[in-house]
Amino acid sequence: MANKKILITLFLITGVLIICYVYVGSNGSLSYGEGTSSASGVLSIAGKHKVGPKKKPITSRKPKLEWKEYWKHIEERKIMGFQDEGKNVFEETNKVSQNKSTEVVGNVVNENKKVVEPPVNTILSKPDKVIVGKKKWLYDWNETKEGVEKLPLYGNWEDTTAQRIIFNRVGKCGSRSVLDVFKHLAKVNKYNMINSVIYNQTRTSEEKKNLLVSVLLKVDPPFLFQRHLHYIDFTKFSSSYVKYINIVRDPIERFTSQYYFRRFGDGKNDKSTRPFKGTEEEKYQTINECVLRKKFECSRNKLQYIIPFFCGQSPQCRFQDRTPLEIAKKNVERDFIVVGILDELENTFAVLEKMLPRFFAGAVDYMRAPGNTYSRNRSSTMTNYKESPSPEVHAVLMQQMSLEYEFYHFIKERFEQLKSQLGIGTTK
Repeated sequence: MANKKILITLFLITGVLIICYVYVGSNGSLSYGEGTSSASGVLSIAGKHKVGPKKKPITSRKPKLEWKEYWKHIEERKIMGFQDEGKNVFEETNKVSQNKSTEVVGNVVNENKKVVEPPVNTILSKPDKVIVGKKKWLYDWNETKEGVEKLPLYGNWEDTTAQRIIFNRVGKCGSRSVLDVFKHLAKVNKYNMINSVIYNQTRTSEEKKNLLVSVLLKVDPPFLFQRHLHYIDFTKFSSSYVKYINIVRDPIERFTSQYYFRRFGDGKNDKSTRPFKGTEEEKYQTINECVLRKKFECSRNKLQYIIPFFCGQSPQCRFQDRTPLEIAKKNVERDFIVVGILDELENTFAVLEKMLPRFFAGAVDYMRAPGNTYSRNRSSTMTNYKESPSPEVHAVLMQQMSLEYEFYHFIKERFEQLKSQLGIGTTK
């Protein structure tokens, strides 16, 4: 009997303990509550609620993005060949500036103090205009993406009134002597001069053309870019103010100079001079022999040289046809501020001074000054061993280069009108 009472007592005690255990567990004893309590930072202990410190929800606030400017130039970033179009350059820049533990001094320094070189694409975003030390005015560019970072790319691309000039110089029209004047004036008049180191390619691929346009529209104006280059219509890429200047000469004189320059160079013989490709007999063949023997180098197809510099990059511009001539004339009237004449070089600089004083103020005085680099280089750039064509060959070339001469006379007439309007005489 006693054993039975003991068993019943133990059974009741066990039942009470089970009920208490279930009750306490269901009320969250010594555990974080679920649902609203967890989100609000409320702690439940044995059914009693104590309010602890609230945890701030983790949010991802993005800085205000300059979307208008970003989308305006996203296509140009694609032209440059960048692979990070999914990222926002402006957003990444703002994140760096918000991180107080990160310093930016030319390069980006991360939290581990390791120097990270800025990627090439960041130069296309609009950085602060900060110039340290002496300002540089002359820049050489090999027209590659790798060489872009050396250029002064902090210009205001929205400024359509800034002066951006391209000197797409025609070969053997005195341009190497002219460049000595331009380089001097860049330092004196304080404009950026970008010198292409592509010497013997007048045409360019579509990819290279897009790169060239995209980069030049970022160069800090005023600037002057020079290269032997067939005309590119910048209005097809941007509304930015980009204009041209050039200098031409008598077509037969230019062809003769080029013919002998390819064989013997000149007094400079710098990087722009290439070794002659041909036999010894071909090298020492005179221009008269070349024309009368109807060699390919002197054939009709090789004689249209000046017009494409004003017509454009299209293969059509190299055809012996009136269409390229008319296109070239229209482009001159629209996009060329000055096309000077080599035989009137001093007057050409006088016109440039009047039309573009920001660039060419002081050009004539510098030309006339004795002992300057222009005077020394003028004689050193004269073509060696040059022999003038005979009257017979001259007549043949005149007939074959009739379109070149029509364009040349058009340029001369326009230049004379410009001189008259500016009150510039005909001094030699």
